[in-house]
Amino acid sequence: MTSLEDYSVNTSAGPLIAKSEKMRKIIDVIHRIANVDSTVLLLGESGVGKTMLAKYVHQQSMRHEQPFISINCSTLPENLIESELFGYEPGSFTGGKREGKTGLIESAEGGTLFLDEIAELPFAAQSKLLEVIQENKYRKIGSIHEKAANIRIIAATNKNLKELVQKKEFREDLYYRLYVVPLMVPPLRERRDEIPYLSQYFVQKFNQKYHRQFNLSSLLMEKFQSYNWPGNIRELENTIEQIVVTQSDQTGESWLLTDALTDTVFLSKEHILPLKQAKQQFEKELILRVYHLYKSTYKAAEVLQVDQSTIAKKLKKYREEEKKGVKP
Repeated sequence: MTSLEDYSVNTSAGPLIAKSEKMRKIIDVIHRIANVDSTVLLLGESGVGKTMLAKYVHQQSMRHEQPFISINCSTLPENLIESELFGYEPGSFTGGKREGKTGLIESAEGGTLFLDEIAELPFAAQSKLLEVIQENKYRKIGSIHEKAANIRIIAATNKNLKELVQKKEFREDLYYRLYVVPLMVPPLRERRDEIPYLSQYFVQKFNQKYHRQFNLSSLLMEKFQSYNWPGNIRELENTIEQIVVTQSDQTGESWLLTDALTDTVFLSKEHILPLKQAKQQFEKELILRVYHLYKSTYKAAEVLQVDQSTIAKKLKKYREEEKKGVKP
């Protein structure tokens, strides 16, 4: 396999894999718009790497030596978002800091402000953010004075903002201000050729972290590439960390005998199978995997707690079906 470096660009958060045509186009757009201050809107499912792309935009820009400030709009209570974004003057409200608070916009001065989960921003804060984008100005809570804002704004969401605008759940004027450079980040199932490279990186990362000498087997990699990864890159990373930490063998194939195998078999399908067919398919998948792992019908029978003759008959049947091109 070609090395990781051939299809990746370095970011402060690690390598950004761009082997698929869709990801290469995104990287190309980022290079073209990095040194202008246009607002960037990153769209895509959870876990596809929007935060890393936001950091890469900042890294490639003329603002790269200045702060990159990030906030997840979904993690703060509605009554705290404005104070976090804009800050407040001393004595603005009961319970606030006596000396006041510096907001994230001020903290990002000269650099980039990344607003993750922008769809969760309350309406009141949306109108104030619109002013920041349009006028490059903002006002702290409790202040009568405006402050200049020299920042670039990058926003991200896994929701359909256009639908939210139609439902009156997101400001239309803010939507169009954000939708200057929209980048649709594809899910991992649409960039399967990147899975081996991402896997290679995560294995190296967790080997180093946990002092392991783990290597993904070709069997496990095949399973990874056939799975749909609804949690995208984040799910792949968590899965590899789980395998590296919990498995005693150096290839991870014993992990295929856990519940993860069941998930892989059924979650990778685009439709629900009839129960009888699903049982047959799972039985075949399990027997073939166990036999491949132990290379012995006797050991496979012992592990699966059946007679050796049962395993032998099943394997013979599967080989005959394979020759005839028959599927369960």
